[in-house]
Amino acid sequence: MSEILSISTSAYDGYDFPTILKEISQLGASYVELAFIQGYMDPFDEDYFSEMNAKMIQGLLSDTGLSCFAFSAHMDLAGKGAVDIFKKRMVFAKTVGAKIIITNAAPRSQEKEFIQNIVALADIAKSLDMIIALENPGDGKENVVNSGETGASIIRQIASDWVKLNYDFGNVISHFYERVRPEEDFIYALPFSAHLHIKDVKPYDQGWYFTEIGKGSINFRSILNHLKSENHTHPLSLEVPLRVTRAPDALPRRLASPVSLDEIRRILKGSLDFVMGILGEKG
Repeated sequence: MSEILSISTSAYDGYDFPTILKEISQLGASYVELAFIQGYMDPFDEDYFSEMNAKMIQGLLSDTGLSCFAFSAHMDLAGKGAVDIFKKRMVFAKTVGAKIIITNAAPRSQEKEFIQNIVALADIAKSLDMIIALENPGDGKENVVNSGETGASIIRQIASDWVKLNYDFGNVISHFYERVRPEEDFIYALPFSAHLHIKDVKPYDQGWYFTEIGKGSINFRSILNHLKSENHTHPLSLEVPLRVTRAPDALPRRLASPVSLDEIRRILKGSLDFVMGILGEKG
């Protein structure tokens, strides 16, 4: 099995990096996934991705004994100026130590533009020795990468060692309004995945909310046992965006106030204990 088990900073939306990294370190984890996802956390602009801020984060990582293996920087790769914007994010991610940068692909209607851009970005990824991992979304909108099955098809088409998938189990639930099950779909993605988001979700009368791993509607015991029995070495990240819910139309909604640190600690500790209890590994 993989020795990389990260905790995503998305659980701590509303807190500053010194607090977040100290909290993750105290959970006993060794790796952190830094998350910069518009609409899911405090707003930021592209000026944030500066050398000064990268060095600030480097210092915090060193102080807390953490390493950044994966870096989430979701955006539309078919948008105007996407190559230059994402290149800047890639350089930033590389500076803080990341080996994988995670993003969405693009709307299905812009597949042609996406393919042109991802070919250029693959060359940049090679020069940085960094893998771009395309994530299946959860917002219900037709995407170039909708699922493990369609994601596998697009990775075959791109045919680059520097572009793979980041399979997100929880996103499958809302994206297909529960008509597709991640317990079945992830098998298609595995051979083409560089990273996996372990995210659990539960339906309720206002859509879906994210929950402690192992306590949602996804059979993660079966999934993790499969990964363990097949000796898969995919790096994993526990992504539990507690401040976000999904509406019945699958669009994300962000709570007005941050979740309390006590609640975050409880849910992440339970999640980590559940996953490590099956995989038998330290984070």
